[in-house]
Parts: sequence; structure tokens; C-alpha cells
Amino acid sequence: MNHTLTCIIYILITYLLGSFPTSAIIARLVGGLDLSKTGSGNLGATNVSRVIGKEYGIITLAADALKGFIPVYIAFKYYKFFHFSFLVLSIIMIAPIIGHCYSIYIKFKGGKGVATALGVFAAVSPEAVLMALAIFIVMFFLSRYVSLASITAAFFMPFLVFYSLKNIDFFISSCFISLLIIFKHVPNITRLLNGTENKMGKKKQL
Repeated sequence: MNHTLTCIIYILITYLLGSFPTSAIIARLVGGLDLSKTGSGNLGATNVSRVIGKEYGIITLAADALKGFIPVYIAFKYYKFFHFSFLVLSIIMIAPIIGHCYSIYIKFKGGKGVATALGVFAAVSPEAVLMALAIFIVMFFLSRYVSLASITAAFFMPFLVFYSLKNIDFFISSCFISLLIIFKHVPNITRLLNGTENKMGKKKQL
């Protein structure tokens, strides 16, 4: 198979895997709910946790992380077999997160990309993930805002990836991922500034 075609097909498959609407399916199966019209309206693990239950939120988080981890891990582990360049690997990093945020299966709606990004970065640099997780935990316990903790961790992630891997291609793709996650959190940022953002454990709108 042509090398360029192989790259395109792998990126497309990675996007389609990332697009799998875990939260929407769980909400339908468990509660018969349209998650986009329930709670915060966000198609992510946090909204599932608040609307349906923490156990289903954990399942959603794990599934969303895996759909980012699996294709990226395979690409990085076997990049010589596939003849993937660092540039192609960088695009593969981005693909499942775009899929999660803009899923082809649900009219290009989606979540905010945090869990899927967690899986992607776990495949690329577990060291960076551990440092980002520490930042997330500290910020969450200080503020009790999942959104603020996620935004803070996303902001620092590109620098942690560069510190860990010393690769400019992966740094640039990490910057894109970080900006996308922050962009998807703009409504949360607005509510944080207005003092109306919901803290974890409350039933108000996220």
C-alpha cells in the first residue's frame, strides 16, 4: 500500500475511534437520556457522573481515555513498521481528540477532550501525564472545580511533554490539543469569571 495512503487511513481510523460517543450511548442505555439536553449539556464524563452516577462517569472516563490511548500507543510503538514520521505521529495524536470533540456520529458534537487527551498523552509520555495529574489534583482540591483543574493541566501539558520528550513536533501538537481543550472550556471560563460555575458534588449546571 502507498505510504501516504497508509498514513491517511490510519489517521482517519484514529479519528473515527475518537469519535465513538461513549457518554451519549451510556446516557441512552442507562437513563434513556439525551445527554446534550441534560445537565450541563456536555458530552463528557463529568456530566455523566452528575446526571447518571459516578460509577458511569468513571466508565465513560476510562472508555474515552482508551479510545485515545490505543491507536496512539500502537502508532508510537510501531512507527518504524508503518514508516510514520514525527509529523504524522503528531497528527495522529490530535486525531482522536478532534474526533471526541467533534464526533461524526452525533452531528459533530462532542465533549471537551480531557479524558481522550489523557489517553493520548499516556501513550506518548506517561511522565508528562503524572506531572499534569499532580497539577490537576492540586488545583481541584484547592478550588473544587473540575473545569479549572482541567484547564490548568491542559495549559501546562505542552511544556511537560517537551520537558519529557524534547521533540518540537510533539510540542506543537500538544499546544494544539491544549488550545482545543481550553477553547471547549470557554463557557466554563465565562462561568468561573461570573462566579456561577458549579463545583464538583453539586447538581447545578456545570
